Amino acid sequence: MVFKLHITGPYGTKAVSVDNELSVGRTELATLVLDDSGLSRVNTTFFIDEGELLVADENSTNGTFVNGERLEGRPRILKNGDRIKIGTYTEIRVEIGDSAYTSVQAEPQTPIITSQPPAPAPTSVPKTAAKPKPTPNGSNTQLYLIVGSVVMTLLILIFGGIGIYLLVRGDSKGGTGTKTQMIASSSAIPVRVIDPLGGEDEDNLDDLIASWETAEKEIDASSVADVTVDASDTAEADLNVSAATLAAAQKKAFEPRPGEAGIRPAGLAVPKELFGDGVIKQKAKLRQMNNEGYQQPMDFGDLAAKRLSGDLIEMPMATNSYYLDVGGSAQDTPFMSFAFPDSRGEISNGHPKFSSLARLADNFAGKKYDLNNPADRKQMRMRLLRMFQKPAKPILIELAEAYFGRFGRPLRVTSLTRSMDYQILLNAGNANSFKVRGEGSLPPHTSGCAFDLARKHMPAEEQNFVMQKLAEMERAGKLDALIEYGVNACFHVFIYRDGNPPKM
Repeated sequence: MVFKLHITGPYGTKAVSVDNELSVGRTELATLVLDDSGLSRVNTTFFIDEGELLVADENSTNGTFVNGERLEGRPRILKNGDRIKIGTYTEIRVEIGDSAYTSVQAEPQTPIITSQPPAPAPTSVPKTAAKPKPTPNGSNTQLYLIVGSVVMTLLILIFGGIGIYLLVRGDSKGGTGTKTQMIASSSAIPVRVIDPLGGEDEDNLDDLIASWETAEKEIDASSVADVTVDASDTAEADLNVSAATLAAAQKKAFEPRPGEAGIRPAGLAVPKELFGDGVIKQKAKLRQMNNEGYQQPMDFGDLAAKRLSGDLIEMPMATNSYYLDVGGSAQDTPFMSFAFPDSRGEISNGHPKFSSLARLADNFAGKKYDLNNPADRKQMRMRLLRMFQKPAKPILIELAEAYFGRFGRPLRVTSLTRSMDYQILLNAGNANSFKVRGEGSLPPHTSGCAFDLARKHMPAEEQNFVMQKLAEMERAGKLDALIEYGVNACFHVFIYRDGNPPKM
């Protein structure tokens, strides 16, 4: 009997045979490496037992789907013609038969096709015991353990974490498929208690790129109110932008033009600056900001205080050269305070943070808002999410004007500053966002120094232009930039608030 997997995706097509056991994943820990950022490090394992082909999910975040049904617990016996979906866009068709063919064995540590440099090997891999291959009479105990671990994980998610458990799955060959699931300790908040994309290594470049970002909902210009600034306020006159201007900029950014667009369009040329040591540098600057006493905005009350003090400045929601696609996930609920581990309370009259919100609502650059009005609360949230570090504004403008001067359309900016509770809100609905572990963690967008530029709608020519400009600005020491793939394909840009790159 021969067992063959027909694997397809944007990275290419390949047929591989399963002669004993074959693991599939995003990193070199898997036997077969696929260029799909939605995969776990080791995502799925296929193995032969008693003449049958079975598939097991390796506790991947995005799952293994057999004929549309998510695989959970026990490995499943596969039949000829079964279809499997893993990662973001990888599909596998199973072929089982007696006909002879030339075996095409997957080469370990070799991607099918890559359009970006391979991810560096993880800095450390936990040593784990080998996983015994299931047998007809001896696999029940192992399978019960797998089901039990899933139940335990669900209990930990519900109760906010009660300890650290490691679920280990190696392979019968001693090392071609190691998998560790890490559960956060009880000090963590009761969201994101499982590391993203299958046991990521916090010090690994590719893992951090995969786990940092999550996109907000796309902005609906019809839900955005005009910003009208007091005519006498010359310092903030550029904020005077209508929702119609925002809608026009959004339409212009998405207008059709020649050339292939997408995550990896033909002709995409990524400069070395955008896949180098960016995560290490950004972590170093975030750590420096913490050490220097940067007060992280925990909630919208803190963002209001930073707006009043000038610690953060508001950006116009649209100009000729860019528009802000931020605030799409803003809610109209009462403002709440947030503190670790999970302390929440309504910011009402008498609360320490109420005065900042009330003062800002009374005169938000000439606009008055009613804190008791849900629509006004949503508009305030949208405006507070348009804030940035003051030194970052001219850098964003320089980049946007270069793009506008070349292509005559605005850059789409998909995130600026976020409060910690807003980041947590996004984390709760997207497993690929930055890990919020507890007090002291500083996701990039809570620093006011980071912004994202959407790129999936851009043809390769436009993406290459932006990347070359980012590389030029990075060499000048103004910023650090990374290219991100997957569902939130963007250019992630981090500004050095003090104008100095970190000392490495």
